[in-house]
Amino acid sequence: MEELLDLEKSHLVAYWDQRGCGKSFQRGMDPKTINFAQLTDDLIVCTQFLLSQYKKNKAVLVGYSIGATISLMAAVKNKNLFRQLFLVGIDIDIPFANKYALKFAMHRAQSLNNKKFVKQIKQLEETSIINAKQFQKWAKILTDLGGMKTGSSYNQLLMSTMKNLIFTRAYRLSDILKTLKGMQFSQNALLPEMDTLNLYNKIKRVDVPVYFIQGKLDAVAPFDVAVNFYNYLQAEHKTFVEFERSAHMPHYEGPKRFSDLLKKTIANGTRRQL
Repeated sequence: MEELLDLEKSHLVAYWDQRGCGKSFQRGMDPKTINFAQLTDDLIVCTQFLLSQYKKNKAVLVGYSIGATISLMAAVKNKNLFRQLFLVGIDIDIPFANKYALKFAMHRAQSLNNKKFVKQIKQLEETSIINAKQFQKWAKILTDLGGMKTGSSYNQLLMSTMKNLIFTRAYRLSDILKTLKGMQFSQNALLPEMDTLNLYNKIKRVDVPVYFIQGKLDAVAPFDVAVNFYNYLQAEHKTFVEFERSAHMPHYEGPKRFSDLLKKTIANGTRRQL
């Protein structure tokens, strides 16, 4: 991400591993502490620490997928911490999104005459996605059918993630196994709550400038749902930017445009503050 977006040359950037993910996973963690309320508070506390540590007044928050959901919750709970809020592929209505994703996958699988995927999708249609095993099967199908990142298979994304973990300065080789265990642990802990998540029942207004960034081809967080929620959400200032050729990961699928958009928007927002 650092090399793709090139933000570190002009901004102080911090990457947050939410509780139970990445290096934050610890053996013996209580899965009951992995919930949206706690993760929201964690993000607020981490932001407060960073602002104090580096003597800054406010932070610009960029959230991806469920991280965007938690980012919005944090900005609603403590508006004074954040100057701007970027929501990328935000998860809004998970029950609807899960049904949409499986319909998308079934249509693609049938058009490709992929009987293996058709069978697996039918199995997933009969159950809720509430554990890591089901989620990984769901994610693999969606990715291989183009709904996660256009032009990339599940195995390619997995290998790219492993490569990033191996070569980043922030992780040691011993952290990689911890990261994989933490991923499974966090999914098992959070997915039951995610399965019922609907932001329409939780949030009506945010008093922080908010910028929606959404891939038009997103099969995970449907584009039309994002548009409808953007229109529904009351905000001090809001904009919606569509990435026409991207799915759920516009920051990877169009990194130059994404980076330029962030830099320009942040600069314009800073000037408005002066």
